[in-house]
Amino acid sequence: MRVLVLTNMYPTCGHPFYGIFVKEQVESLRKEGINVDVFFINGHDNRFNYFLAITRLFRKLRYNHYDIVHSHHTYCIYPLWIAKSILDFKMPLISTLHEGEILKSRNFIPNDIDFVSKLVYSKRIKKWALQKIDFLITVNEDLVKGLNFNVRATVIPPGVNPELFRPMNKLECRRRLNLPKDKNILFFPADIKSPGRRTEKGFDILQDALSIIKRNDIFLLTGGNIPHQDVPIYMNAADVVIQTSNFEASPMVIKEAMACNIPIVSTDVGDTKWVLGDTKGCFICKRDPKDVAIKIKMTLDYGKRTNGRKRIERLCLGLEQIAKRIIEVYKGVLENL
Repeated sequence: MRVLVLTNMYPTCGHPFYGIFVKEQVESLRKEGINVDVFFINGHDNRFNYFLAITRLFRKLRYNHYDIVHSHHTYCIYPLWIAKSILDFKMPLISTLHEGEILKSRNFIPNDIDFVSKLVYSKRIKKWALQKIDFLITVNEDLVKGLNFNVRATVIPPGVNPELFRPMNKLECRRRLNLPKDKNILFFPADIKSPGRRTEKGFDILQDALSIIKRNDIFLLTGGNIPHQDVPIYMNAADVVIQTSNFEASPMVIKEAMACNIPIVSTDVGDTKWVLGDTKGCFICKRDPKDVAIKIKMTLDYGKRTNGRKRIERLCLGLEQIAKRIIEVYKGVLENL
């Protein structure tokens, strides 16, 4: 089986961790024997690249045979649809819906962004694109509900790499990162450099929560340009991983921390509550500094590692297991042609 993965989320030299979960999924599909080509549209750097992609896609489809095209963003469906229409190709199109902004409250949509940026939040544009596909994979069933859209779909969240994200010795990880050994370390993995990201990820809420706690034994560690292979070291060095986002689809941070058996405090975003389940040492908080402070204290009082990795295993969220589920979708779509 030969598959063309079409995505606007993929690591580049300038953004080496952007869309790393798509790359991991591609590699896991290849390990299962699927012949996968990747067509990357770098809309992150230049939106005009979506228009330039039409010609590139035309050539790609004309001179290569693919059994299936698998899109990883509704924006990518538009240039593909135009190229397919010109060529009059009938190959099936599957799309994975990752777009957590579907669940974003209107109160958190910036007013000072340009018209094109506001299109990101347009449900109408996403629904129109999904009308052009043959089957939908959604990382969270609430995304489809948020669009109020009926389509053939199944829920398959991105998988976590259990070989990379695994329990490690806390003190050794702190030594490698030159972190204090006698502090309670809180790890906030999100990039907080830009004001928009800080607000979107709720870093201001975490800061207010820490001012409420007022403990000198807390050390805050934030994310950003951390090499992907080093993220497990940061997680294992921490006592708590914190996520206070306004919206997410299926946050990788939660699955990764669970695979490392690290306690978690998180807002109820995406599929977080489902992933955490009843895992002791993991708490859902409101997007409110007081409640975040309470849950951080509860997690620190818990004072030990969780059994999150067993929960990940029970949910079958490893890369290999997710790849096999996606392959079953491919086979089912081809059988129903």
